[in-house]
Amino acid sequence: MKIFLALILGFFLAFAQPKEPPKGERCVVCGMDVNMEPKLTSQVKLKDGTYKYAESPKHILQYYLENKDRVTEIWVKDYKSGKWIDGKRAFYVVIKEGPMGYDLAPFQSRIEAQKFASRGKVYQFKDITKDFLQHLEMGHIH
Repeated sequence: MKIFLALILGFFLAFAQPKEPPKGERCVVCGMDVNMEPKLTSQVKLKDGTYKYAESPKHILQYYLENKDRVTEIWVKDYKSGKWIDGKRAFYVVIKEGPMGYDLAPFQSRIEAQKFASRGKVYQFKDITKDFLQHLEMGHIH
């Protein structure tokens, strides 16, 4: 039974894919054009199969934290390669130059995130809380 469940899960994960946001799509949190800074564009897939987009990881994670029960997938773009990656497995580094000030640069690799952060802190998905994002929004870094 466990093998069967693992195969089913693997099947669904193999088909879990992000979608490119439509032209003119607006951020689910702030209403900004999500295609302004493509390497920071982020998205979630909801249980009903629809997608919600944000212009930045900060806002898509905020949306996720407020709607956990509706979200099945989180997608962010690797800051170095620009490729879509699983937002729950990403490593995040605070940046000052996001679309709305302080934001998060996601990386697929912890090593790349640490190189980018230099002496700064690297955060994992489990470290991102509503409180953390609120401080980030105000320009305060932990």
